[in-house]
Amino acid sequence: MSNLPKPEDDGLIIPDVKIQSADKHHYLERYINIFTQGMKNKPWAGLHYIDLFAGAGIENVVGKLDWGSPLIAAQSEAKFSRLHLVELNAEKFSALSKRIEAFVQPNAPQLILGDANEKVVEVVSQIPERSLSLAFLDPYGLHLQFDTLKVLAGKKRRIDMLILFPDHMDALRNCFAYYMGKPDSKLTTVLGTDRWEGELENSSQSRHADILRDIYIDQLKGLGYEWFDSVRICQKQGRSLYRLIFCSKHKRGGEFFQKISLKQRDGQTTFDF
Repeated sequence: MSNLPKPEDDGLIIPDVKIQSADKHHYLERYINIFTQGMKNKPWAGLHYIDLFAGAGIENVVGKLDWGSPLIAAQSEAKFSRLHLVELNAEKFSALSKRIEAFVQPNAPQLILGDANEKVVEVVSQIPERSLSLAFLDPYGLHLQFDTLKVLAGKKRRIDMLILFPDHMDALRNCFAYYMGKPDSKLTTVLGTDRWEGELENSSQSRHADILRDIYIDQLKGLGYEWFDSVRICQKQGRSLYRLIFCSKHKRGGEFFQKISLKQRDGQTTFDF
């Protein structure tokens, strides 16, 4: 359960989201806490938070108001040096820009209106070398291009990533009907390779989600990532929707995520065997 005070309706846009959003933010908040507390006294040039699909800052989760990801980061007890927030929708961006003013930060947040895939260079240009960053990448579907991850994962940058990978949503639902055989398909752009076509065609449907995950992780390994973990986000009925993938270039990041992922949002413990 979150320790943050619940937000109040301030008259600005509050998008309606499903309960799965609370599950994602449960893991995000827990990782932010262990990440900022564990790294705050280390000799980094700074700790930075990147959110390329930031939203409006407050959400209506099945009738209850809750914080969106950027305002979870803004309320971290051990502060980030700077927040870097990108949002495509003008109304959500306006609401977020006003809401974040209530949370004093060490440095003014970088707020960008626009497409994350186009603005990522602008984001990383504001992150000093020898900094450590956490990127929360929560696209609404297959909208996070692999080329964007390449920019984030530049050789001189240490960025842990939490990535929503919609394998049971857009990816599997549309792979054969809309993406197969199209060189510039959304799925190929997200994975950074068309390797998925042959592998899905030559395997049983029950393995398709795992194949997509394995390809994605192989691609991330090519960017220098070595430590991986993930949690499956499901509907109430237990049907899988998507995977929240964690990756880090350092063992400590993997240890952090393994620790925080053992407790689910409802307080139940997942045992690590």
